[in-house]
Amino acid sequence: MATPTAPPTQAKVQLDHGVRRDVNRISLLFTGVGAIIGSGWLFGALYASQIAGPAAILSWIIGAIMIMLIGFVYAELSVMFPVVGGIIRFPHYSFGSFASFSSGWISWLAAAAVTPIEVLATMQYAYPYASWLMIESDGEYLVNGAGWFVAIGLMALYSAINVLGVRLFAYLNNILVWWKLAVIVLVIVVLFAAEFNPGNLTNFGGFMPSGAGAIFTAIPAAGIAFSYLGFRNGVEFAGETDNPQRNVPFALIGSVV
Repeated sequence: MATPTAPPTQAKVQLDHGVRRDVNRISLLFTGVGAIIGSGWLFGALYASQIAGPAAILSWIIGAIMIMLIGFVYAELSVMFPVVGGIIRFPHYSFGSFASFSSGWISWLAAAAVTPIEVLATMQYAYPYASWLMIESDGEYLVNGAGWFVAIGLMALYSAINVLGVRLFAYLNNILVWWKLAVIVLVIVVLFAAEFNPGNLTNFGGFMPSGAGAIFTAIPAAGIAFSYLGFRNGVEFAGETDNPQRNVPFALIGSVV
């Protein structure tokens, strides 16, 4: 009977060679920021508020701390093993092929669902201005008629952006993230200037109308954890950044912050 092989050590791990290292420090940070500031930053805020009330603010803070602890682990591993696709390859280094296959399959299913989720979110955002895209049924928004052609077009566009070369992807992503940040700042300024009422934090059943348990329920149920998981992009591109020892921890922790 053949003896099982031990998991590879750092000395035996084959790091990536010949990979273009076109992702600089800011671009690596923005891969995580761009993924975190997706559909979750509005829908997550809406659903978390419905579940926990004003205390949803604490849900986001607790969620950030939880994800940050995971980020510290990935930051350390990505510095030790700056490879492409570290989310899958780290389990292979430590537990072997079967574990990495299982982890890879689950991660692939999760990744495959992200683009349709973002397409649906985009169409929901557009619905008030183009009601022909969707129909509302029992509080749920369903793609309708010509909306299917828009959904297919968005799927093609988002998929194309994700298969571009690393340099072009990083360039486009930087532009998109600056745009996202500008929109967020504009929304905050406009809402505070137009209608800021501190009483909303306490006048409708108190700060925690559903109790402390709802604060923790909102983290998975409202999409807060889903939003924060975008930090992993810094791990995936660790092998394509010019200085992983410096850039990866900066990107992983910085994106959550």
